[in-house]
Amino acid sequence: MPSHLPTRQPVTCALCANESPHSPAHHEPDIEAPDLDGRPSQRELLLHHRLHTCPSCGYCAEDLSVAHPSADAVVRSEAYRALDGGQGRILGVHQALRRVMLADAAKDLDGAVASRLRAAWVMELHDRTKPAFRPLSEAADLLLATPPPAHWEPSGDVDWMGWRGLQRVDVLRRANRHEEALREVTRVREVRTSPLVERLLTFEEVAIARGDTEPRGVREGLGIGPRHGGKEPRDLLLVYLHGYYRHLFTVMERRASLLEAYDTESGTRWATDHPQVLALLSEGKEGLARHLERRLLAEHPDTVVINRCPKCGALARTPNARQCRACPHTWRETSH
Repeated sequence: MPSHLPTRQPVTCALCANESPHSPAHHEPDIEAPDLDGRPSQRELLLHHRLHTCPSCGYCAEDLSVAHPSADAVVRSEAYRALDGGQGRILGVHQALRRVMLADAAKDLDGAVASRLRAAWVMELHDRTKPAFRPLSEAADLLLATPPPAHWEPSGDVDWMGWRGLQRVDVLRRANRHEEALREVTRVREVRTSPLVERLLTFEEVAIARGDTEPRGVREGLGIGPRHGGKEPRDLLLVYLHGYYRHLFTVMERRASLLEAYDTESGTRWATDHPQVLALLSEGKEGLARHLERRLLAEHPDTVVINRCPKCGALARTPNARQCRACPHTWRETSH
């Protein structure tokens, strides 16, 4: 039976040269929208954002083969070794706190903020009743001590212009630094922001006004609700194609297939301003599914199977199914 978990690979520790097996840091990108402070989904946090620990010296990192020169002294310190051991929740928290110590020693400001946020996320993941105010407050202090980024948007993404500033706002809100958070909202708006980020900034203002310090997600901020929560019917053909052939989608097709709509004062709109994505969605998700079916069958005729019932034409559940889900017809006798 094939495994869906990444294959463990040998990694040599940059501090003690011990070789130990670890799962690779990278895997298929997360499809869930993050929280407003940047927290990924639970799956992404536990897999893609996992930390590895050298079983010999205790060095903890995303990549054990790389270490800052100051790391050796930190790993040998009593405070670092006091965070040794534990399993499950305790291990995750200890790893996150070790990364805080290593980032501070390396004078890596971005890493110091990121490691504290990771520590807060891990703590709250395992105990949802206790907001991790200490690491959040420390992250807020570091953010306030540094100038805001010159460019707010990640990688020039037109949909998320202002996202990095929005993250700063949310960290300050969650750390109960509401006055600073409101000042940051004003600062972000002085830079060009996308309609999506503007909508989320307004959501932040409302949350700040009611003294909210709870984690809030992008989907909640846009008013979309849980994924596939029944707001609109799912197109069966698109679900089929995404489930079995998404590796053949282009980047824009994959993005369009996962996109959802949200309500505005002027009506419902797709959660994007990207012209290529909007063009793919010009006839809705059904039109996108028809486009994908035509393209995939034309370009991959020996790979793609659109399995429909020979009697009524309904789409089967899988490429190998031999029973219709819409009528009683079966065609197992024709299978090989």
